[in-house]
Amino acid sequence: MTNDDASVPAADAEQRIDKAVDAIRSMSLDLADEVAPRPGLLDRLSAAPREAPIPSLAIAFLIGVILARR
Repeated sequence: MTNDDASVPAADAEQRIDKAVDAIRSMSLDLADEVAPRPGLLDRLSAAPREAPIPSLAIAFLIGVILARR
């Protein structure tokens, strides 16, 4: 028996471990997607200012000032 014969089962075991790790990761990601709450209207409204660029926020502010003075 040579050293090459001993490395074949070890490589096979490593491949099986890698496949198991990949399967567990994909299952945990799927479970996280199912458990995560869906964003509601309030979540979307609170996220909008964080995603909006500064010029559009400035324009919205100016429109608000103009409408408030009427």
